[in-house]
Amino acid sequence: MATKRSSKRSVRKPAKRAARKATKRRKVVRRAAKKATTRRKAARKVSRKTSRKVAARMAPPAVPFKFLDLDAAPRCRSRIPVEIEIAGRRESGAIADMSASGARIVGVKLDMPAGTPLQIRYASGTSPVLLSAELVRLTDDGFAVKILPR
Repeated sequence: MATKRSSKRSVRKPAKRAARKATKRRKVVRRAAKKATTRRKAARKVSRKTSRKVAARMAPPAVPFKFLDLDAAPRCRSRIPVEIEIAGRRESGAIADMSASGARIVGVKLDMPAGTPLQIRYASGTSPVLLSAELVRLTDDGFAVKILPR
């Protein structure tokens, strides 16, 4: 019987040891999970605080964004003197910049709505050029036109 007891003890001890080790492992895993959760919560708090600070530091732009129309014709800056005929009257100004599709004319103040037809006349070499155009918008120093096809 002595042999049986020793065999029981040898079987019981490793089983108890294994159970203790498993319990320790579980505790370690739980602690690690708890630490990770705490770290995640702290990181979330920090990111919320920094995002609020960044949002507070970012002031809205003073000038609204200008979107570039990449399909638009390239513009050529110039100062070409022109005569404008609009609603039966003649005005003189200058083309500030011009493209194949339109132009910006300065030196003339108009109070006409967009879409008003007009004629632009300017000297080009030997003969004057006459363009049909349509008022697109008014600017601080003049207005913009869309050149109509002939």
